[in-house]
Amino acid sequence: MRLTFVTSEVRPFSQTGGLADVSESLPAALAANGCDVTVITPLYRSAVAALAREGIATEALTGPPLRIGPADHPLRFRVAMRNGCRMAFVAHDGFYDRPSLYVGADGKDYPDNVARYAFLCRAAITLANVLDEAPDIVHCNDWQTALLPCYLRAGALPGSRSAFTIHNLAYQGHYPAADVLTAGLGWTWFHPDGLEFYGGLNLMKGGLFFSDAITTVSPSYAAEIQTPAAGWGLDGVLRAQSHKVRGILNGIDVVRWNPAADPFLPAPFSAADLSDKAASKRALQTRSGLPVDASAMVLGAVGRFDAQKGLPLICAAFRILAPLGVQLVVLGSGDPGIEAAVRALAAEYPQQVAATVGFDEGLAHLIEGGADAFLMPSAFEPCGLNQMYSQRYGTAPIVHATGGLKDTVVDYTPATVQIGTASGFSFTMFDAAHLAEAILRAWRLYTSDRAAWTALQRTIMTIDHSWARSAREYLAMYQELLAMSDGTGA
Repeated sequence: MRLTFVTSEVRPFSQTGGLADVSESLPAALAANGCDVTVITPLYRSAVAALAREGIATEALTGPPLRIGPADHPLRFRVAMRNGCRMAFVAHDGFYDRPSLYVGADGKDYPDNVARYAFLCRAAITLANVLDEAPDIVHCNDWQTALLPCYLRAGALPGSRSAFTIHNLAYQGHYPAADVLTAGLGWTWFHPDGLEFYGGLNLMKGGLFFSDAITTVSPSYAAEIQTPAAGWGLDGVLRAQSHKVRGILNGIDVVRWNPAADPFLPAPFSAADLSDKAASKRALQTRSGLPVDASAMVLGAVGRFDAQKGLPLICAAFRILAPLGVQLVVLGSGDPGIEAAVRALAAEYPQQVAATVGFDEGLAHLIEGGADAFLMPSAFEPCGLNQMYSQRYGTAPIVHATGGLKDTVVDYTPATVQIGTASGFSFTMFDAAHLAEAILRAWRLYTSDRAAWTALQRTIMTIDHSWARSAREYLAMYQELLAMSDGTGA
């Protein structure tokens, strides 16, 4: 099976969130299952640096100029093999040689984003023609690639089927109506059953309408986005397309996230021998400037600082629980107001809270390995990865039961313990009081029944979060799409 996987970011070449992790790991897992995979992504400034840093040799490839809006743009690729996949980086300095991927220094979307990602989508089609290798499946990801199903529906790559994955429905690609012309589609595509959305252009909507299959990154999220509460205005569209919507839970990179061989930890540990997890806890407390105290429960939090991720809840819940002597280590960046709130909390509790604003991969791994519990009280979460990293490191996740968090964390209760499914702690009401209650339940178990805590750690460390499971589900979906194209399916 020949697969073209088109994505706006892929680790380690470009990243703003979990899409980059998926775009690195899923194609590799599909290639390991026999797929002929080509990953197509922009050659951003960060990608140029990463290729040089990793010493990856690339081959130059050119195609015919592409008309985007009123102008023709030269088409160049830099091609390399990585993880069993062909990586085709779309080169265009005017579009991609910028400090950040999607937004300018003012925090607003680049005004030419439609042109930038129309170019990416058109480049994916042209590469198939240049190589004379039409893909069986074109797998598109989020709004940046949502024009591809439109182009395929318009007649590009006859015989190829399209799958469209929603990684986060909150980001849809809203742009002025006139940009439908920039995309090269014309006004006939601008209507309620196409790209029009309240008078403007909505790229995500086009991907939903015109793809052959829609996936989300967890089963619960697939159901939630078809409701007004989580549909971000597109729930009606998704309900109308529900026959082609399915949720496939993300996996994680179990090589990169492996406590038995993690170079960022002071000593390896595993489910069979947890003794050296204590070394990571001491190292985390020391690095964070907190008192080294084996008896203090250490809570960790890593992620983007915005309201979705529940950082305000963490700050409020900590103030409720501070008298228990718990410690908190936070790493992330984002909303300036939340950054200030996290710093204020650390200043208020200097012996209990450590906050690092920014990105530090080593510290992220040390938090996963050294914390006793991991806080992830997201308001909504399409899938989430950190809760799975935490489980792999024997760090009990404490989560809001939504989306992928609901699918991966089973609340610790007498009933779930008895049947062996408990895999963390969760709460259903999105507020600080309910988060505090979930943390309190975890703290009581940690401090009063260490044998039960250790049993929980061993249970969660043996959960299979590898991409092999997810890859099999994607392959089954691709086969269904191929059956549709040859007339043997519906």
